[in-house]
Amino acid sequence: MTEKTWSDAPQKISQSFNPSRLTLARERRGLTKQGLAELCGVSRRTVSSWEAGSVENPPIDLLSAALDFPATFFLLDDTSIVKEESASFRAMSSMTARQVHRVLAASTLSVELSKWIDAHYTTPASDLPDFSETDNLSPAIAAESLRRIWGLPDGPIKNMLGLLERKGVRVFSLPFEDREVDAFSFWLEDRPFIFLNTSKTAERMRFDLAHELGHLLLHKTPETPKGKRIEQEAQDFASSLLVPADDLYEQVVGQLRLDDVFTLKKYWKISAVAMTQRLYQLAIISEWSHRTWMVELSQRGYRTSEPDGIHPETSRLFKQLFQLARQDGWSLRRIADSLHIRAADLDAMVFGLAVTSAPALRLPATSSNLAKNTAFG
Repeated sequence: MTEKTWSDAPQKISQSFNPSRLTLARERRGLTKQGLAELCGVSRRTVSSWEAGSVENPPIDLLSAALDFPATFFLLDDTSIVKEESASFRAMSSMTARQVHRVLAASTLSVELSKWIDAHYTTPASDLPDFSETDNLSPAIAAESLRRIWGLPDGPIKNMLGLLERKGVRVFSLPFEDREVDAFSFWLEDRPFIFLNTSKTAERMRFDLAHELGHLLLHKTPETPKGKRIEQEAQDFASSLLVPADDLYEQVVGQLRLDDVFTLKKYWKISAVAMTQRLYQLAIISEWSHRTWMVELSQRGYRTSEPDGIHPETSRLFKQLFQLARQDGWSLRRIADSLHIRAADLDAMVFGLAVTSAPALRLPATSSNLAKNTAFG
C-alpha cells in the first residue's frame, strides 16, 4: 500500500438539506418512518415530507439527535446507494424489509469509507476474472481455473482474507446489530465488496469468504436470478476452492474414521461439518457415514461452534491502512469526522478485522488412514 498525494478537503457539503441522506440515516438505524416520527414528536406524514424533499428546512438538529448522525451528514451530496437486487443475500425470505434496508444502508456507508481509502492511498485494484458469461462452466471447474489463474499452490489457502484483499476485494464486517444476517457481496463501480459476519468461527468465515467470492465470479450481473440453485453453485465453488478434489483424493487412503475428519479439517482450515460434507460430495465416505458422523458432530457441538478451531484471519489491508493513517495524523475519530459519521459507525465496519494478525497454523499430524505425503505447498 502506498500513500497518495491528497488534499485535506472534506466531502462536499452543500448549503441545503439532502433528503436522500435522511432516508439513508433512518434505514441505517433500522427505523421505519413511523418510528422516526415518534422519536421526533411529529406525524409519519411529516417524515414522509422531509424524505420527499417537499420541506425546505426540516429540523436538522432534531434529526441529528434522533438518528445519532452529525448534522453535516444531512447536507452531503448524494452517494452510491447499494441496491437490494445487487447484493447476494441468502435466505431473503427470512429477512424483513427493515432488516434488508438497515444492512444495505450500513454497506453504503462502508462504500463511502472505501472511497475515502481510494482517495488517500493506493491499494490493489480488482483482479478477479469474470466467469459469469462462460457457458457450461461448473463451480468446480471455475474454482480450479481460479487457482490456476492466480497461481495458487496445491493444498490449503493459507489466508483467505489476505488473498482476497491482495486481489482488490474490499472486505468489511457486518455491524453487531446485523449479525443475524449471513455474509453477502456485490459489485459497485468495478470494485467487489464482501460483508462478513465476524461473530462466526474462523473456519466458517473462511468458507463464507470463498462462498461470496463464488457469487462475485459466477453471478456478477444483477440480472442473475436469486434462489437455491445460485446458492448451491456458490457453495460448490467454495468447497472446490478450499478443498480441491484431486488434492483430497491423493491425501486420503483407506477407510476413514471420524477422527480423521478432525485431522483433515485442521489441515484444510474448514469446519468439521464442511469437511464431512466435502468427503461425502466426492464419494470418499458413504451416505451412512455422512449421516451418522453429522449426528455425532452435532452432539459434540460442531454445528454451532468449532472446538479447537483455528485463529481468525484478520485484515492486513486495514492494519496497514490505519498504521499509515496514524502516521499522517488521521485518528479513527478524524476519519469518521471526515465521513460525517460517528466513530462507532466506523468501528462497526472493521470490527474483528483490524487487529493483530493471527499466528500461522501448524500442520497437524496425520493418522494411519491418511497418506503421509500431505504437505501440499
